Amino acid sequence: MNVGLLGAALLGYAIGLVPVAFILMKLTRGKDIRTEGTGNVGAMNVYEVTGSRWIGILTFLLDALKGVAAVLLAQTIFGHWFLATAVAGAACVAGHNFNIVLGGKGGRGLATATGVFAIVNPFMILLWDIMYLTGYFVIRRDIRVASMVATLGSGVLIFSTPERVLRLTTILPDVYSMTELKLFAAATLFLIFVRFVAPMREFMAEEHEKHYSDEAE
Repeated sequence: MNVGLLGAALLGYAIGLVPVAFILMKLTRGKDIRTEGTGNVGAMNVYEVTGSRWIGILTFLLDALKGVAAVLLAQTIFGHWFLATAVAGAACVAGHNFNIVLGGKGGRGLATATGVFAIVNPFMILLWDIMYLTGYFVIRRDIRVASMVATLGSGVLIFSTPERVLRLTTILPDVYSMTELKLFAAATLFLIFVRFVAPMREFMAEEHEKHYSDEAE
């Protein structure tokens, strides 16, 4: 691997390791978020466990800030080399999702990816949100289902979006290759997808159990 890209990956991953949800949960409730609720180290679980909207929002914003920091620092260090920036951004999400400091546990990457996309191309956030609403209101009113639909659907939409539109909505300077931009989005969305596999299995098990329970009645 190119030394510069390796450095970008290590930079992004290190920033992603900052366990915001874990720290805030310890400071405000004295508990380990990994053993509470779903065990997810992210804003939604913090909100559900604490019942505090403000702690949940703060967790989301700080996790998003990690993504912003990874992109901006990569830009500062590597200049307008988008591939290095993309690697740093995706690695930041990887660090958040698979945190070696927390024994491999982490969040699902939505907040951190939001921060990354906000600096690179906010249009990608809009596509994810549109697919989330579609999944939630059209397919099933379940956060897990909607999030999986949004992650997969937005990936398809990003690859289907005309390059002219992607160029117009990309705010990071000197992003010359739309192929690199699309691959960056795909890598980031894949990291989110992986973290939603287990919740989707839980959902399917619940639906299976409910189905047989209804038949027994």
